[in-house]
Amino acid sequence: MHAEYAALLTLVNIDGLGPQRINRLLEHFGTPEAIISASYQQLQQTGLPVHLCSELIKQRQRFDGHAEYQRFHEQGIQLLATHDDDYPPLLKHIATPPTLLFVRGNVSAFRLASVAIVGTRQPSTYGHDVTQRLASDLAQRHLCIVSGLALGVDTIAHHSALDANGSTIAVLPSGVDFIYPASNRTLAERILAHSQSALVSEFYPGTRASAPLFPARNRLISGLAQATIVTEAGERSGAMITVKAALDQGREVMAVPGSVFAPKSAGCLNLIHQGATPIRHADDVCHGLGYTVEASRQSDDPLLNLLSTARHIDDICRITQRHSADILGELLMRELRGEIIDQGNGFYVWRQR
Repeated sequence: MHAEYAALLTLVNIDGLGPQRINRLLEHFGTPEAIISASYQQLQQTGLPVHLCSELIKQRQRFDGHAEYQRFHEQGIQLLATHDDDYPPLLKHIATPPTLLFVRGNVSAFRLASVAIVGTRQPSTYGHDVTQRLASDLAQRHLCIVSGLALGVDTIAHHSALDANGSTIAVLPSGVDFIYPASNRTLAERILAHSQSALVSEFYPGTRASAPLFPARNRLISGLAQATIVTEAGERSGAMITVKAALDQGREVMAVPGSVFAPKSAGCLNLIHQGATPIRHADDVCHGLGYTVEASRQSDDPLLNLLSTARHIDDICRITQRHSADILGELLMRELRGEIIDQGNGFYVWRQR
């Protein structure tokens, strides 16, 4: 397994050898290791441009993929290839899924139902409040909130999801070890401290954010989500790049209406005029996606209240101060009675009806 990732790391480090070309090479050779060990003539027979054939030969001689894999492992950076079970299932269905994803945090976040929330970097009070309410309410309905860690709407969405003890995924326009913007390092640390949230990027660790990387980042935001929600955005907002990507991917686009006199709502109003689903609150989102998920409610049972959002067994044991064998036995009985859901990898949640 290490050899496969080492080979993939070698391939993604070659300029001009993007996901499409790597996929074609994989179809021809079968494995990443076979690509790396192929001769110049064998590579040329695949139709790979001459300069990339030469670069690949040079790269495998000077690049130590095994050492890089070990370095990332020690830094807590996980690698996900498209065939991995933990690779985000929604992302597999976009036009060019990243050959490798670099992840910090808990990959279980990728298995949750998810929506993206995006918008202006300078929201009005209205934009702030509606983003906060939507992200919080949707997180309480066990929807993972996906956004881009940018200032403004993105930041509000991430924080609000975490405040509601929900899950969130931040997609970076840089390597996962280079937080952008730097002012959101505390938010990134908060995401990493959550049991079911993550930072993700397709860009090699160490990559600094730059303008050409933002459109690629935005396509991953929409690609990771079942719907993209724009809470407040002007006509030329960068959020519209995410919207275009969502439409190209066949995903739902939703927008929050605003005042016709507010320039920061012009983008949302245009989207609604063009056919985006207008939404007022979390119930509209759930209805638009065909969900019947209800908001978290209260119970006389302390354990069910604890599991109003998904929690890991370690958290359950820590909070209840009970031994794992004892709590696992109770969780099994409650699962059999239909009270809770075992989400896998140690996560449990109350089955609210």
